[in-house]
Amino acid sequence: MKSLFQLKQKIILIRARKPLMFDIVLLLLLLVFGASAAMLIHAPWQHRSDEKPAFIIVNGQKISVDATGRNELRQLARNQVSGEVVLSGGGISHRATWASLGARAEHASIDRILSELALEDSAATKYLMEETGGEMSVRIPVSLDSGAAVEALVAIKEKLDRMPRNAKFDFKSNRVAPEKNGLSLDVYGTLERMDDALQQGNSTVAMKVETVKPDVVAAELKNIDVDSVAGFYETPYSRMKKDEDRTYNVSLGASILDGHVIMPGELFSFNDTLGDRSQARGFRYAPVIAAGKIVEGMGGGTCQVASTLYAAAFFAGLTIEDRVPHSRPSSYIKLGLDATVSYPSKDLKIRNPFEYPVVIHFKVEEGNARVEIRAQERPFTVSLLRKIIGTTPYPVRVVSDANLPLGKEVVTQRGVPGYKVSRYRIIERDKVAYRFQSFDRYPPTVEFVHKGTSPPGAVNEKEAPKPDMHKPYRASASLRMVQGQDLWYEKTHN
Repeated sequence: MKSLFQLKQKIILIRARKPLMFDIVLLLLLLVFGASAAMLIHAPWQHRSDEKPAFIIVNGQKISVDATGRNELRQLARNQVSGEVVLSGGGISHRATWASLGARAEHASIDRILSELALEDSAATKYLMEETGGEMSVRIPVSLDSGAAVEALVAIKEKLDRMPRNAKFDFKSNRVAPEKNGLSLDVYGTLERMDDALQQGNSTVAMKVETVKPDVVAAELKNIDVDSVAGFYETPYSRMKKDEDRTYNVSLGASILDGHVIMPGELFSFNDTLGDRSQARGFRYAPVIAAGKIVEGMGGGTCQVASTLYAAAFFAGLTIEDRVPHSRPSSYIKLGLDATVSYPSKDLKIRNPFEYPVVIHFKVEEGNARVEIRAQERPFTVSLLRKIIGTTPYPVRVVSDANLPLGKEVVTQRGVPGYKVSRYRIIERDKVAYRFQSFDRYPPTVEFVHKGTSPPGAVNEKEAPKPDMHKPYRASASLRMVQGQDLWYEKTHN
């Protein structure tokens, strides 16, 4: 008490002599006493071991920070990734387990979390005690393998996606059929939603599905005029039982294209319009031309659809922007008027150069596939002048065949000469003509002859090679074809 009294006396004396000095000393004293009090009240180095967290909260469940808790947390993670999840949207619902979609438990993260919280002086422990009051909620350590998830979503996308359907002209009812929106699954947008749902422990995911608008709507076709045939072409098809799958593909392709509208200035793509020639879209296996050989392939016959359309567009005066001739001449169409297509690599692209829309009218009946380009008028007279300017003999390859008796020969593929063709397309209107020259090249097709090597009676006739039943190919040396208003003319010269 005496020392405190003496201190007060000194302060009074200092204040009387030097008021400014007194204020400074008082401020320093206050700072010293305040800091000392704060250190006594809150000393982070003085936490006792019994103040460290005893548990964490996971999905409302208390998990102890020890070996027992580690096992419990691992089991929670395993339960979550093995649980079911339902992905819905676009009119479909897909049920799966999280594990099948690429979810997995992060055991290393579980061990790291609990090990950190078990340490008294760890940053995690200090944060827990100072910021949460000793109770901290954490999510189950699980993650989503994006590669596996994307693979699963791509499979769903194949089922969900729907191409938009443009408004088209229905020739049966003689009216415009309305458009229909398409759907497209946003794979990576859905992946983000899946990741969020997994982290939050949800069992449902609303997939991100986008609406795809059609290019042509019915309102644009309100006053469409399809009374005139601007150009046409016909090709024959087989009506025999053995060719029914090919004929089916021709009919299917024609039905997809029939009524399709090409707007003024628009570029028509055969592959984009017809789509992938797959079983899922209704196409069948049938003979196709591949590298000059006739083999079984998906969608065989669609090249006839493309060739017939190309020839009709050629004589209608439409602009041909992309067309590839076959690797060998086709029996159903004149040399120089064919077009090969293969999804998605080889395409037929046609542009409408007119100021009004044109419509594809495709009919397949009575052994003929016929395409008409319908419009409000027939503006042009179009001529084709074609001449063979070079030929290449076809090679013959002999194949020894133990399934044929000695001395017997079977031609399994007829050879076709190679051709170099000069073409002129002449477009006339009001006595003004424009001439366009181009060249087609068809490589020679190998003739395969199977020659027997086995003794008579030692062969299995069921395994014997089948002969090529096609007639030998013949092409006229030159050809002239003309189409115009009330005009159709064709002349060949051998």
